[in-house]
Amino acid sequence: MSFDRLLFGTAGVPNCTVKKNNPVEGVQKIHELGLDCMQLEFAHGVRMKEEVSSALRKASYELGIPLTSHGPYYINLNAREQDKIDSSVERIIQTAKISDLCGAESMTFHAAFYMKDSPYDVFDLVEKSMNVIEERLSRLDIEIELRPELTGKTSQFGSLDELITLTKNVMSVKPCMDFSHLYARTGEYNSKEAISDVLTKLEGEIGKDALKNMHIHISGISSNSKGDLKHLNLKDSEFNWKGMLEALKEKDCRGYVICNSPNLEEDAKMLKDYYLAI
Repeated sequence: MSFDRLLFGTAGVPNCTVKKNNPVEGVQKIHELGLDCMQLEFAHGVRMKEEVSSALRKASYELGIPLTSHGPYYINLNAREQDKIDSSVERIIQTAKISDLCGAESMTFHAAFYMKDSPYDVFDLVEKSMNVIEERLSRLDIEIELRPELTGKTSQFGSLDELITLTKNVMSVKPCMDFSHLYARTGEYNSKEAISDVLTKLEGEIGKDALKNMHIHISGISSNSKGDLKHLNLKDSEFNWKGMLEALKEKDCRGYVICNSPNLEEDAKMLKDYYLAI
């Protein structure tokens, strides 16, 4: 999909949707609210009937509300047992399959935990799995952007540099840029200038497409020395979301901005309104 600006939406069905477990109603509510996109949350497993996915694809197309997706939380491509790694690979493939049926073009997931291993060894394992996943999806004729998320805890694989290198090494991989997590993970990157430097680095290392086709997560966040603790509403957090949006607009970034705040659509609307007013 080509974008002419940033699109704003929610991580999951908006809170004000009457039937919380109905993603088709969620898409309709996104449209009513004047938001632009919605992320399907498969956090607790990939369970969706085929008739739901086709209705969702139809609603998404007719209302002009594109979809992204988030894979299950229990993915760890650095698990101790091989069968758990295999299960994680399967979960990513199942998420890609259902996302493709729904018409989503970008999916994100938390790739791995370090488990006290060397980050270099973990990187090699994650890269190996991503190559396997890419090959299997190619055989299934599924084209979807695989976007490991920039993670918020220092115990998780998914630093900025790891995602940049993985993107260079595996063709179907692109980063999911969670700027709240970047701030929580490092205690830094909380000004317009610092975020602008990150965007310059992405463009320099990955190419212009890195800024023209983004999948971004954002929420308020609380953190300690080990990284993020929990998501907050933007107004209750020290994260400089206005500076982030100013940097994104100045760099003419495009793509999806998915809001993860507890109040979902309220913060998503606030982000969109501020972005359009800049």
